[in-house]
Amino acid sequence: MTSKLVIGTVQFGIPYGISNTHGKTQVDEAEKILAYAYEHGIRMMDTAVSYGDAEKTIGGIICHGTVGSNWKIVTKTPHFKTESIGQDQIGELEYRFNTSRETLQSERLYGLMIHACEDLFLPGGEKLFASMQRLKEQGLVEKIGVSLYSSDQIDRLLNNYSVDLVQLPINIFDQRLLENGRLSMLKERGIEIHARSVFLQGLLLMDPDCVSPWFAPIHKTLKKFHKYAKEKSISSLQLALGFVQGIPEVDYVLVGVNTETQLHEIIAASKLSVNHKDYQELSINDPNFVNPSNWKI
Repeated sequence: MTSKLVIGTVQFGIPYGISNTHGKTQVDEAEKILAYAYEHGIRMMDTAVSYGDAEKTIGGIICHGTVGSNWKIVTKTPHFKTESIGQDQIGELEYRFNTSRETLQSERLYGLMIHACEDLFLPGGEKLFASMQRLKEQGLVEKIGVSLYSSDQIDRLLNNYSVDLVQLPINIFDQRLLENGRLSMLKERGIEIHARSVFLQGLLLMDPDCVSPWFAPIHKTLKKFHKYAKEKSISSLQLALGFVQGIPEVDYVLVGVNTETQLHEIIAASKLSVNHKDYQELSINDPNFVNPSNWKI
């Protein structure tokens, strides 16, 4: 694999992202995206059972044989909306995982992650992890891990479980896990780190004067980000992506795209990395603005 980029496929199943004006990506466009990605050295994609019919779309495209082979696919468990983990949840995890393998036309997946990290910390949560370990021992998945959001979750995870990979949010505004040393802690344990939300759901790529009034308190920071890009004679896309690619602890960078044209731009921009230490003043520590689940727009 020649690229650190991972194709995020949530848009293949549902409309997603604050800057998304295209809605759900159509199957023929998804096929063009994956073919172009493969042609340019990208070999990994990220999906989940909760992404609508994204896995069905991917499986159908792979079945056509037009997008290359040897894809490394990471999927995620369902959201277990329960107060404790028992045999029903273990059965659901294994059933959904095996259904994903079948739907994705892949006998063996690269990664399986707990989608809602808090599920691991429910009473009986260790049973979920044990189930994932069994799937790994059976050779059905290469790496197991967790999708994370916060430092507290990372601390609890490292104190209780030994995982192979994690997915976490990081971007030029959300530098919390970089500043508090959690990225270094994960890397010291030999854990593979997948960065997501590198464009903050597309907020970083929008004209600051066209964003929702909700972001008024960070409007100056948005303007400053675009000013820095202009001063360097690079695009906001190059600066946002280059920042994350310049973080040595990050192994893979997850990018969601709606069109093949967007992927062209991202791949071109990925050739640049910047020194992340030069942009510490753009860090925003208020979760109201760096965690999209808190946005009231």
